[in-house]
Amino acid sequence: MGQRDPEAIVEGLDGVGGLLGEITPAHVVSSDARRAQATARAVAPGIEPRLDERLRERAFGPWEGRRKTELQAAHPEVLTPTGGAVRLDADVPGLEPLAAFFHRVHAALRDLDGLDGPLLVVAHNGSLRIALVLLGLRDLESVVSWSLPHLKPIEADLARLRDPASVLIAAEHRAPGRPQF
Repeated sequence: MGQRDPEAIVEGLDGVGGLLGEITPAHVVSSDARRAQATARAVAPGIEPRLDERLRERAFGPWEGRRKTELQAAHPEVLTPTGGAVRLDADVPGLEPLAAFFHRVHAALRDLDGLDGPLLVVAHNGSLRIALVLLGLRDLESVVSWSLPHLKPIEADLARLRDPASVLIAAEHRAPGRPQF
C-alpha cells in the first residue's frame, strides 16, 4: 500500500493483546497510517499511541494502490520472495529514495530517546526493516529482499541507534544488478 491510508482492516487482530507477554509498554508510538494505529491499539489496549508520520511505509509513487499479484506478474524481481514486500534496493520510478527513507526512520527513532520504560513501536514492513538496520539487529544486505513476519515482536535497544550515513555507505557500493524498472 505504501503511504496510502485506506480504512484499517481489523480482522486478524483478535487476541493480539497478549502478544507482548508479560511486558506492558509505558509508551506506544505508531505510524499515523490507520492500519498501524489499529494494530497498536489492539496490541496495547488502553494506551493511546503517539502518532508519527515518519514511521510510515516507503512511498512507492505510481505503484501505490496496485495489487501485489499485478506487480508480481509484471515485475517478480521487485518483490521479496516471502511476504511480497518491495525490495529495498528496487529502482522504481517515483519510489522514495532509500537514503531519504533511512533518514526519515532514523529521525523518528532518534526522537524516542529519553522515553522511560518499555516502548512499543508499530510501523510497516519497510520502515521496520530500516529500523532493524539502524538499530544494528540486521545488516542492509540481509533485509533488502526479506519480509518481516506479521505481528512478531522484536526487542531492540534505542541506545544502539546508528547514523544512517554509516549504513548507507555500504548501499552506495552494492553490486550492480539491482532490480530496475
